[in-house]
Parts: sequence; structure tokens; C-alpha cells
Amino acid sequence: MNLLKDLNSFLRNIYALRTVIIELARRDFKSQYANSLLGVVWVYMQPLLFIAVIYAVFSFGFRARPVTDDVPYSVWLVSGMVAWLFFAANMSSCSNIVNQYSFLVKKVDFSLGVLPLVKLLSNYVPHFVFVCITMLIAIYNGLYPSLYAFQLFYYLFAMSILLIGINWLTSSTNVFVPDVAKFVALVVQFGFWLTPIFWNKEQLPEKFQWVIDLNPMSYIVTGYRDSLIYNIGFWERPVESAYFWAICITLCVLGAVVFKHLKPHFAEVI
Repeated sequence: MNLLKDLNSFLRNIYALRTVIIELARRDFKSQYANSLLGVVWVYMQPLLFIAVIYAVFSFGFRARPVTDDVPYSVWLVSGMVAWLFFAANMSSCSNIVNQYSFLVKKVDFSLGVLPLVKLLSNYVPHFVFVCITMLIAIYNGLYPSLYAFQLFYYLFAMSILLIGINWLTSSTNVFVPDVAKFVALVVQFGFWLTPIFWNKEQLPEKFQWVIDLNPMSYIVTGYRDSLIYNIGFWERPVESAYFWAICITLCVLGAVVFKHLKPHFAEVI
């Protein structure tokens, strides 16, 4: 009953603070590259260069073959990387978000639990741009978007809920243990190689494939490809969907409980 009450309170706070959240997200987006010569161009240049390098290495260096005969490797790779880049950007930036917005800690009328939403909103715009670029690459290669592309909103929503739960947990504990941010950086770094982004889990022996399915981002990456390439609905993967949402709910409950219990002590440390 308390969880439902807390959820209702959280949603009310989002609505009450909606203009503040949007303004903070706008400032966050601008401040990330305010002191650089190219400014906001880096938002798009860095990920595009990273995708280009990965594509070049695995296409020409390791001579990666198309996963399926009718799907170019470039489309298959980029559709997975777009999802991962959004996840990695939010994971890396949110672990230190309470310290970043320390001036809000002592404001009793501000709900600190909405801070992860600031980073999410800040990263939505470039993510949508990259999704559009991915669609253009697919069209160039003869793969045209279908109605299944609209379920990208479902997978983006699912990934956002996953990130909120994780970020409540990491941002609150990082206030007291700064090493948490470094641990998150390691998770992001190794998670990239352990998620089937540039390789297919079918390449592994069948008895080990279930290990990859334990990674919730495997569900999201597969979902992006289902939406943009294979035209498979999320309802056609009931087991994977049930597992993913079980992980999401668990992380959100755990993150909310930890954040709620540690929040009264933030001002003592910051």
C-alpha cells in the first residue's frame, strides 16, 4: 500500500514540477557542450564517429558477415547501437546527478526523485535524431519502416523505466560512496561488449544463450531491431517481456526504497 502511495506521490510531483523539469533538462542539454567550440554538434558527432569506427572495425577488420542474408550489417549494427548509446549516456550521467544538482537538496518543496527525468529528457532529442538517421540508413539499403516502427515508443518507455530504477539506486548511493560512479562506468564499458550489439547471440552455443537473455538491455536492443528491421511485435515475445518487466519493477522498487531512505541524509554529506 505504501508503494502505491509513493508512486501516486511521485507522479503528482512530476506533474507539479513539469515546467521546472523541462527547464532543467533544457539547461542540462545546453550546458554539456557550452564551453566547446562546436557546441551542440558534439552531441551528434561523438556517437556518429563511434558508430563509424565500430562499423569499420567489424566490417573491414573482422569482416563481419550480415546476420541474415537480406539485412545489411550496417542497418543491423546501427539499430542496436542507437538503443545502447541512449542507455549508456543516461547511466553515465545520472550516477552523479544528486551532486550535480546539490543546490536543490535543501529545497524542501522540490522532489529530488524526479532528477533522473531531467537527464532522460535531455537525451531524448539526440536519441530521436539518431533513430531518424537509422531509418534513413535502412531506407537507403532498401528496408522501409512499417507500422511496427511505432513500437519504438514502447521500447523507449521500457528503457526509461529501467533507467529510472537504476539511477535512483546509483545516484543516491554515490552521494555517500563516490566509487559507485566509477563502478557504473565499468558496467557501461563492459556492458557494451556483453550486449548483442555488433554480434548475434546465435553465434554462441545454444546452452549459453540464456546468459545473454539475463541482460535486460538485450531485450531493448532486440526490440529496436524487431521494430526497424524484422517487423516483430513485442507481444510476440511474452517470456522475454515478462522477465524484463519483472527486472524493471524490482529495480524501481529497490531504487525507490534506497533513495527514500538516503535522501534525508544528502544535506549532511553534500
